[in-house]
Amino acid sequence: MTKGTSNPVMAPADRTLVTTRIFDAPRELVYKAWTDPKQMSRWFPPEHFSAPVCELDVRPGGSLRIDMKADDDAGDLAGTVFPAKGVYREVVPNERLAFTLKGLKEGPPPMVLMTVVFEDQGRKTKVTIYQTTETVADYEVLLKIGASEGLRQSLDKLTALLGGKAPDTTASVTGRTLALTRVFDAPRDVVWQAFTDPAHIVKWMFSNDWESPFARTDVRPGGKFEIGMRPADHSEEGFTFGGTYREVVKPERIVQVIGDGRVMTTTFEDQRGKTKLTLTVEMSLGEEQERTGWTQILEHYAQHIATIS
Repeated sequence: MTKGTSNPVMAPADRTLVTTRIFDAPRELVYKAWTDPKQMSRWFPPEHFSAPVCELDVRPGGSLRIDMKADDDAGDLAGTVFPAKGVYREVVPNERLAFTLKGLKEGPPPMVLMTVVFEDQGRKTKVTIYQTTETVADYEVLLKIGASEGLRQSLDKLTALLGGKAPDTTASVTGRTLALTRVFDAPRDVVWQAFTDPAHIVKWMFSNDWESPFARTDVRPGGKFEIGMRPADHSEEGFTFGGTYREVVKPERIVQVIGDGRVMTTTFEDQRGKTKLTLTVEMSLGEEQERTGWTQILEHYAQHIATIS
């Protein structure tokens, strides 16, 4: 614990959601991103939302107002604005913030007391966020509406903001389904070929410290695919990632059934010469492990596409 940092927080465990993230930035910069309305409006809304209104009076008793607006990719919510207000209860510069936040519309989300603790870790900053509701019932509502996933998306955007760039791959989780989206600076036919041609697949279809020694594809409904996976240091024998193609609509959509029965769907959308790829896959491992692995795979995919486009 850093000198002067008022942690731990004595929050009731049965109605508090705790999230921790380490940022590769000094504590002063991370704190400013939480207290500067221009910065907070850029990262606080989760994916597919913006903050057209972000007003912060950062002092004990000061008010805050944040309106969330759903963008065109938010489905039935597109264009809907969700206004919220709150009050700062505690402000210790560079160390701690505590504020309430409640939507102005009827229904969820419930009022939340958000306590944020900033701790030095060398050149990095550890941020611990406590979201505490007034009742256990409200806490259950908070979990049901996906508050944990929404905050994760927001913190991903904050990570990108502190790093000075927009996130390359965005990810979200619904139930046991992981969805990843990335825009590639290449035509759709190039992105499609790199996704389906074995000669290309072995160049990118692996997470960090792994490799693909072989790939075989028969890209048609009912056709099979097999991709070898093994550690790059050959410390283990590895395994084969395989299955069948259920649906193939070139160059728009591929649906694959993995050998264990899980379904993976990939869509390719032309965006004026660039290609937006959306991949959804049913998860078999833990959420963090699946998200990390597939994000690394798409990063290798992007690096390979850059060499051929």
